[in-house]
Amino acid sequence: MHRFYLPDGVPAEGPIRFPRDIARQLSRVLRMRPGEEVGVFDGSGVQWTIKLDDVSGRSAEGHILDVTRPSTEPGIEITLYQSLIDAAQFEIVLQKGVELGVKHFVPLLTERVAGAGATGASESRQARWARILQEAAEQSGRVYVPDVAAPVALDDAFGEPPADLFIVPWEGEISLSLHDALRTQKTGLEDAVSIVIGPKGGLTETEIGHLRERGALSVTLGSRILRAETAAIATVSAVMYELGELGGSGS
Repeated sequence: MHRFYLPDGVPAEGPIRFPRDIARQLSRVLRMRPGEEVGVFDGSGVQWTIKLDDVSGRSAEGHILDVTRPSTEPGIEITLYQSLIDAAQFEIVLQKGVELGVKHFVPLLTERVAGAGATGASESRQARWARILQEAAEQSGRVYVPDVAAPVALDDAFGEPPADLFIVPWEGEISLSLHDALRTQKTGLEDAVSIVIGPKGGLTETEIGHLRERGALSVTLGSRILRAETAAIATVSAVMYELGELGGSGS
């Protein structure tokens, strides 16, 4: 079932009228017709099943068939601090991170972020990121749209330790694996994990020292060097699996 995010929810009574951009998508892109059903969510955890009564390129409306609270949100709250990388790769991290269950994204300005990436986010780029998060939430069945912050310098991103588990994959780490960190730390884990991913070229030793001072565990992802976007997806996947959110035991 196709799903759409309506931040204002739906009215308690009367027909559900869709915004013109969604009406256009229903009619011209999806070719939907009266009698077909779509899902609607507003970020509160509620999902409505709507039966379409009228669909055109300019307007669409329907009525509520069902109201549910799908159990699609993970029990663990992951914040992904992703150093800015090439635009296309950064957008992949956003999209796949939403699908895997990340709740918050924080773009980081680090020493090896160069060129356009170091200038921060324009309003148009921030809006594009938000749109990617919304579309990924619609596609993946989530009932919450994750948020993305404005880019922040690594030195300014962390005050107190940000989570119960705070990890940073780093190619310079040789003793502590991500697997061992998760196995040894999850006994006392409550409900939050923060992950820091470096840029192309990696984080510097100074940056790693800064993160360690704030409680981060530097971990190795193995003998192969991963691209930044691959490291982000792999780390989130491993955390979710180990904590029982991707079919793992969680024990």
